[in-house]
Amino acid sequence: MTHKQLFSDARWICPKGDVDATLFRSTFENNKAQSAEITICGLGYFILYINGVRVGDDEFAPAYTDYHERADMVLSYPLDDMWSHRIHVMKYDITPYLREGENVLGVMVGGGFYHQLLRKGEGNVSYGRIKLCYKIDFEDGTRVISDKKTLYKQGFFVASNLFHGERHDYSRFDRKWNTSEAQLHGWAQPDIVTAPRSEYYVQTCPSDKVVEILKPELVKKFDTYNVYKVERNITGYPVVRCDERGEHIWFECAEELTPDSDIDNMSVGYNEQRQRFFAITDDSGELYHPYFTWHGFQYFALSNNCEPVEVRVIHTDMKNTSSFECSDETLNWLYKAFINTQESNTHGCIPSDCPHRERLGYTGDGQLTCDAVMTEFDAEAMYRKWIEDIKDCQDTVTGHVQHTAPFGGGGGGPAGWGGAMIIVPYNFYRHYGDMQALRDVFPNMQKFVEYIETRCENGLIVREEPDGWCLGDWCTPERVAIPEPFVNTTLFIIQLKMLVYLCKALGEDYFEYERLIAEHTEAVKREYADGDGSFIGGLQGADAFAAECGAGDKETIAHLVEKYSHSCEFDTGIFGTYSLLNVLYQSGNGELATGLLANKNTVSFETMRKAGATTIWENWNAESSHSHPMFGASTLYLFREILGIKQTEASVGYNEVVIEPVFAEMLTFAKGHITTPHGEIAVEWKRTEVGTEIKINLCENTVASFVHNGTETKLTAGLNTIRI
Repeated sequence: MTHKQLFSDARWICPKGDVDATLFRSTFENNKAQSAEITICGLGYFILYINGVRVGDDEFAPAYTDYHERADMVLSYPLDDMWSHRIHVMKYDITPYLREGENVLGVMVGGGFYHQLLRKGEGNVSYGRIKLCYKIDFEDGTRVISDKKTLYKQGFFVASNLFHGERHDYSRFDRKWNTSEAQLHGWAQPDIVTAPRSEYYVQTCPSDKVVEILKPELVKKFDTYNVYKVERNITGYPVVRCDERGEHIWFECAEELTPDSDIDNMSVGYNEQRQRFFAITDDSGELYHPYFTWHGFQYFALSNNCEPVEVRVIHTDMKNTSSFECSDETLNWLYKAFINTQESNTHGCIPSDCPHRERLGYTGDGQLTCDAVMTEFDAEAMYRKWIEDIKDCQDTVTGHVQHTAPFGGGGGGPAGWGGAMIIVPYNFYRHYGDMQALRDVFPNMQKFVEYIETRCENGLIVREEPDGWCLGDWCTPERVAIPEPFVNTTLFIIQLKMLVYLCKALGEDYFEYERLIAEHTEAVKREYADGDGSFIGGLQGADAFAAECGAGDKETIAHLVEKYSHSCEFDTGIFGTYSLLNVLYQSGNGELATGLLANKNTVSFETMRKAGATTIWENWNAESSHSHPMFGASTLYLFREILGIKQTEASVGYNEVVIEPVFAEMLTFAKGHITTPHGEIAVEWKRTEVGTEIKINLCENTVASFVHNGTETKLTAGLNTIRI
């Protein structure tokens, strides 16, 4: 929609100057005691009050998008792409909050990603001044709109930044600012600005919510502050109390502790970008906390002139709809840690890389984990929105796909990152069966392929944008040595095969894509095959990349099996780890794959578990962020292989499944469930003295069979019990 269609004659208003956060206030009459709806958007984030009562429970609304063009965007690398834009708008029924006569509207607006002037890791990506627009429609057809009669005041906000935290000063602040009892001195008329040039949509994806309340525990007392912890690494913030006026209180959040049990900031911003909150208190007895940022943390330091009340866990309201448990504690930890990590990294319906240092929707991390997230969560609405973000961040001329969506800078590569344009819609279609959504995104996929073909030499992808990034694999235990053209080309072949599948579903011509698959496969063999079936000596999972894309053969897999049977630990990065496990499971080497997934050696998920981690690390060696979901993509195999819940090749939306578990000797039992569009599918198997018992609980409207050693048994809805 256009701005006019949604907001009519309402005006966008801004505080004068370049402030981080502000308060807006206006009054309106409701003499007939009638119902009303508000259409409202504050950029970056807003919180709405009517007569002093907060409307709804949305946090960090509206959802972050690539809002509009940025006239002052300056990046640390050249980028001349042109992409599309959208702004989400919220609608609320405000009838329950109204009273007859005069009513007071109050709105807090903070910068979020929109007004971002402090973190400039990739340059200036700020959109401009914070702003507000709203329209109230009454049932009799009358209307109230934002204009100069809506006043503003900076209020208690001294500073507010999504990455660095907030500063508040309540010592001279009227807490009744959004009620009829407010003291009205100091309020000023705002600037009227032109409506952002963008497409406008009423938000349908879920908002962030306070999803849980945790009680902090004292870790250690220091001279002027105390350190507290919560049960796991989360996103949200502490809430504190101080009943004395004029106190300078503060807290700081971190993921780890020093050996002395003080907070350690290195994983959340290298001690330069610190998650802090400061406030000067009043004597109101109210609670203190930030409004327009979340922090990623398990520990926090708090000045000892105040006390913690609770910790609010906040993320996109995306429900976990799965369960998994088995006899191996490493695999149990991996599942729980991924759930925690993914929840912490979903804000504004964007799957991010980390919830503190960067907070960006990296297309590489997001495409890696999407199959696992769609399997383990109710994620349809989230990915429906994020696919639109990816489409918006594709160059409308060349087809280049950015490394982050919405675009906020960030590095990556042409296939591992840009390939999200194919991989995410492919998995979305397989999980949810939405043909129209597939049709809508199909031209973008075609444009992406056209772009990649301009980045090739002799059948290999050798570059992306001039003087920009062109990564292959990432976060290997040792320095990344596997060649970027090899990784990008093998990944692209896999993406082309997905596109062929989608073309067949849509009835589109796919012969050109099959030709490209053959051409690129031959180039990979020509340049990187060793002559004995291996590729690049099996370096950092190279044989897995080759086998998965079809350039390798049985000898390639034999090399893979020999190498990892001997080492039994990972030497792979984010893509290689996923590919390695996939090839081993698909080639009938499930025992080795399960042992590798659960391995107890140095480069393992067990190392993270033994270190006390509750979320997945960015690097195998614990460097940098300790809440990065990308390696958690491998939790897919807990469900697809260990429990054995697989869709058939022709199935979409879990219309037809095969239950074919890997009964790894290292496990004595495994159980869990997923939730499909038709309902739950649960599998439980355990070894007994006389064999293995499998219980399969199947939802209605799904055709299913159990397969073991080539024998197929048809299943019926409800409980099926099989003994082998």
